[in-house]
Amino acid sequence: MQRLRRPPLVFVYHGLGELRPRLDPRQMMLSPKRFRHQLRSLDKRGYEFVTVSEFADRLSDGVAPTALCALTFDDGLRDSFEILPSVVAEFQAAATVFVCSGMLGQPHPSFPPDAGVRLMTAEELRRLADFDSIEIGSHTRRHTNLGEADAEQAYEEMVASKHELEELIGRPVSSLAYPYCSYSRACPEAAKRAGYKVAVTCAPHGGWRRYELYRESAKSRDGRLVFALKSRGLWQPLRAFAPGRLAHILARRPGLAR
Repeated sequence: MQRLRRPPLVFVYHGLGELRPRLDPRQMMLSPKRFRHQLRSLDKRGYEFVTVSEFADRLSDGVAPTALCALTFDDGLRDSFEILPSVVAEFQAAATVFVCSGMLGQPHPSFPPDAGVRLMTAEELRRLADFDSIEIGSHTRRHTNLGEADAEQAYEEMVASKHELEELIGRPVSSLAYPYCSYSRACPEAAKRAGYKVAVTCAPHGGWRRYELYRESAKSRDGRLVFALKSRGLWQPLRAFAPGRLAHILARRPGLAR
């Protein structure tokens, strides 16, 4: 019962901000207000917030402790520098930001140009890395899909992005997020060989394995019901059934996503 109420959690976000649905077709930009509500609800349930690397350190034989939560942000949007540190400080939390070392300062390719969404610059990333509560991780050099990568291709990409980020921020980079949540069978061993202590995905076959650590996706239109289910490990099992698919549609209706 305790594990159902407070299961171990790793969440994946992208950006914090307010955008009209037309400008955010993939539901990647979460309002800071809603993000604060989610953290507040987890905090009230007694969750401890840690970086992904610390989460991996606390794994024991493929089992994670209850009431442990890692907050992760993919791609390295500029709001990870402008907004995230202050919110994390409010809750005495921690977060991990996964950055594409070869795309710094560029417009984010998943948003329309008029959305004005870009990735952090090198200077913003250096300043973000100065926050003790923020871990910087690798998201490959240019958001490379590793789904078909062989062992050497995966290793070379992982090493290159790791070294570029370490040279830029002046500290070790020990965590990796597979772009598109996709990774080949060769990737877990390649990540270990490249010197990472943990690699994360959001593919359903992920789990509590150090180099295939599963993350639950948080979307901009997730209402309180959806987040309550996701934060109890119930969302994916519910969606697997026909009534769950209907609940998924209803729960995302604008009137319920407050």
